[in-house]
Amino acid sequence: MRVHLLLVVVVLGVAPPCSADDWPEWRGPRRDGISREKAWLDGWPKAEAPAVAWRAQVGKGHSAISVSQGRAFTMGWDGRQDTVFCFDAASGKLFWKHSYPCDTIKQWPGPRSTPTVSGGRVYTLSQHGMLHALECASGKVLWKVQLPASYNPDVDYGFAWSPLVEGGLLILGGGERGLALRTEDGGYAWGNDGKPGACASPVRCDLDGKRVVVLLANDRGENVRVVGVDPGNGKELWRSAPWPEKWGAACIDPIVRDRAVFLTTAEQHAECGRFTVKAAGVEQDWTNRKFACYTGSCVLVKDCLYGVTKVGVLRCLDWQTGKEHWSERGFGGHGALSAADGKLIIQTSQDGKVVVVEASATGFTELRRVKVFEGEGATFTAAVVANGRLYCRSYNGEVVCLATGKAP
Repeated sequence: MRVHLLLVVVVLGVAPPCSADDWPEWRGPRRDGISREKAWLDGWPKAEAPAVAWRAQVGKGHSAISVSQGRAFTMGWDGRQDTVFCFDAASGKLFWKHSYPCDTIKQWPGPRSTPTVSGGRVYTLSQHGMLHALECASGKVLWKVQLPASYNPDVDYGFAWSPLVEGGLLILGGGERGLALRTEDGGYAWGNDGKPGACASPVRCDLDGKRVVVLLANDRGENVRVVGVDPGNGKELWRSAPWPEKWGAACIDPIVRDRAVFLTTAEQHAECGRFTVKAAGVEQDWTNRKFACYTGSCVLVKDCLYGVTKVGVLRCLDWQTGKEHWSERGFGGHGALSAADGKLIIQTSQDGKVVVVEASATGFTELRRVKVFEGEGATFTAAVVANGRLYCRSYNGEVVCLATGKAP
């Protein structure tokens, strides 16, 4: 009935040189789902499957791969406990793993959150709100905090936010305006009001030269709202009118460009919309009921929005007007997106395929297609491009690293 956030990952590694880019957190270093790597597709022949650099089994879940300084991190659940994994990003060699007890949950059990790597630490969040700070080099536990159950958007969902590091704080999607803990020791810094959040993760941006964290707030379980806060002190800067989505089931992170913010939901309310932050408040620019995405994330490339809708249709909208440029069926209701070098990377939700498509307003042009998982292909997780490798992850825990470019 309801779902959560997920992620997928894939890796590259043999071909012409490409501009390398780490991917240290959920949706990449800018939290926009876009890698800055160039020529990453040159090592993937059109008529052949790319080489597999390595495979690993990590347990059930939706946690994507985070890649930083030659290491790849993810999480999985074996039915009794969660495990955080640290691999060599190029070879798949296991450097360390850390496990802790974790109970099941009703819908698609397993971690929804993706590890966040920052300052020699990796921060993780379980489906039941156990927050860890681990040493990247060794997996040593530096601190852990059990978040109160009252922050959980819904007992069926579990905690889904991927931690955002900003100015010595770890910012999460809980509470009326977000929740911040100190990265140093896990102590609460601001926002500790005990109120449930939505399912989407917070994003950072600059508005009028001021750092702002944008997140989705759970409005009494009946609506969600887009909220902007000052990350230094948690002060609310602005808040949108109610958007009618129940249970905090807004699973797609907001997309922000300049003063415009994009939102889409599809649990009970199937619609997307763009808003502009103005001095007098937040004004709605446009809406579109055909572009309704559930869990798979969206990307904004130039002036086009791309996303896979709840009914498995890949759609391309104009960022300024919300009008549709084109659509293409066949990607599954939880198909997930990322992008690199003007290409969309689509992880299909059921058959375990990665499809590469030209990011263009003129129409659908498929460039590559390959089945990546040997086992069950169901997934909610988007593929990740990092340092000449493409990382993918299935719900059942198969991680695949594909060599599609030349690693640095």
